[in-house]
Formats: sequence, C-alpha cells, structure tokens
Amino acid sequence: MTRAGGPSQSHYQVIFHCIEAASRFVPPAQSPAPALQNLRDMIPAMPAPSAMAETDDGPPTTAQETLELVTIAVDLLSLLQESSSANPLGWETVAGVNRILDDLTGQLGSAVRREKADLVRGLYVIIDPQVTAGRDPLEIAQAAIRGGARMLQLRDKMRDKGESLPLARSLQKLCLESGASLIINDHADVAAIVGSAGLHVGQTDLPIDEARRVLAPHQVLGRSNHELEELLESERMGADHVAFGAIYHTDTKGVGRPPQGIDQLRLARETAQTPLVAIGGINAENAAPVIEAGADAICVTAAVGSATEPEAAAARLVKVIEDAGGRV
Repeated sequence: MTRAGGPSQSHYQVIFHCIEAASRFVPPAQSPAPALQNLRDMIPAMPAPSAMAETDDGPPTTAQETLELVTIAVDLLSLLQESSSANPLGWETVAGVNRILDDLTGQLGSAVRREKADLVRGLYVIIDPQVTAGRDPLEIAQAAIRGGARMLQLRDKMRDKGESLPLARSLQKLCLESGASLIINDHADVAAIVGSAGLHVGQTDLPIDEARRVLAPHQVLGRSNHELEELLESERMGADHVAFGAIYHTDTKGVGRPPQGIDQLRLARETAQTPLVAIGGINAENAAPVIEAGADAICVTAAVGSATEPEAAAARLVKVIEDAGGRV
C-alpha cells in the first residue's frame, strides 16, 4: 500500500494518515480488534492536517499491514511529544490516542500470531551446538533446511549470549532466505535483536507475560509442557503453540520423569486449542504414531544433529511425517 511520508511532510501528517488508514481495517470475525472502534471514535477529536497523501490504495487488508501502520504512528507520536510547538493535539488527546494504540497493538499482534499458526507444522529441528557430532551448528541447520525442516530452534545453553548471537543472526538469515521459521530458546532479548519468528520458553523460564514485553507483537511464543495441566496453563497464559513431551525416552535433555507416550499425546491433542509440537526421543522409526496421534509438528535434536548425514536424516523424517498424514 502507498503510505504518506517523505521529508516534506510533518510527523503529524504521517501520524494522522496512519491512524486514519488503520481505522478502516475490517478484522475477520475470529480475530476481533475492539480497539479499532475506539480509534474511529477518537479521529474526530484530531484536527486534519493541511496536506494529505494524494494516493490512497484503500484500507489495509491484513492484521500485519494494520499493525505496521499503528507501529509507525506510535513511534512518531513519541517524537511529537518531545516538541510542543509541533504538536497540534492537546496532551489529553495524545494520551488517549496512545492508550488506544497500545490496546490495538496487543490485539493486532494476537491476530497476526494466530495467522501464523499454520507455520507450526512438519519437522522442527533444534540446533544445539552441543549436539552436532563436532560439526558447525550452522552446517547442521543448513542440512536440516535442505532436508525439508520448516522450523529451527536455537538452543545454546552453554555459551554466553554474546558468543551465541552471531549464530542466531546466521540462522535467522538462513530461515528468511528459505522460508523457514527460527525460534530462539529462552532468550527473549536475543529473539528481539535478531527478529526471529519467535521465542520458546520452559516451565521455569521467563513468564509469558514478561517475555511479551520484550518481543515484538508479531513474534510467536511457544512453551514446553510435561503434563496436561501444564499445557492448559500455558494456553491460559497466552502461548501461541505448545510443546508436549517427552513422548519417548530421550538422552538429549534429561526431564526426570517417564515418557508420556502416544496415549497421553492423544489426550494432549484433544486438550490443546493451539498448534501442538511433540518432542522427546522422536526419530524416523517412531515418528509415524506421533503424527497419527495429532501432533502438528515433531521436534528433534539428535535425530538430525547427531546423524551421519543430517540432510538425509531430515528428509527421511519429513517423508515419514507426510506418509503419516502430517502437513510438511
């Protein structure tokens, strides 16, 4: 869409244009944004700028487009507040607009993340520098993508974040180029810095509401769960997708409890209202029952990272998922 902007226009002209355009978005019924009506009601209290954009391609058609407009307006409003002479609004109006835009940002972010639910599918590979059989973790990631992995997760528990950041940047570049999604384990700040698709947290990691304060509104957030009660809690907290396991015995990450098994996974599928990722001890030999039980994605570490030929291992897993009726 063509947006107002350019060096000859004031901040307020761009703010007004973005707000007016965003207010015309019509969200789908399954993703309402009540703050849009509040925004429409506020516009009459805002003086129209003397010059408006000559080109208008119509209202935004997606929550993502609308969120981008709102983000521009929020950023420029913060600059407007620093200069009273450039502010044609009363401070009470500015405060009211900011409150509405803050609410709308949260509502649109939630809608965008729901639109991304379809991305949680197929093969999800954890890239752990400790589980590469001595090879470069970026090479493992490249092989996983070539083999058909749809999602990668960087899980680096041993190094400081400053040491891990270059790998995170490289993985994000790889995923952007290949159409895959990168999830960062634990570190919301790293996820925000590299602009990854999202973040994954465990039961004792950063709480979801606190992580949301660091992440961009469109970044998804997944959470690990070992019991059905934890899964329900994660969704109540606002997780966009949930991981459940360990399904089978695994030596990659000690969980201190017996495997959940396929029967519990079926119950998890009946319980979960968000995309379900199965994890723990999954490989090409036992992945089919996991998909048949309803998992949207299977998450593996050693099955690819420790494989002699990681690309072939990933491709085999993808074939198993597809043959079992899963989406790849």
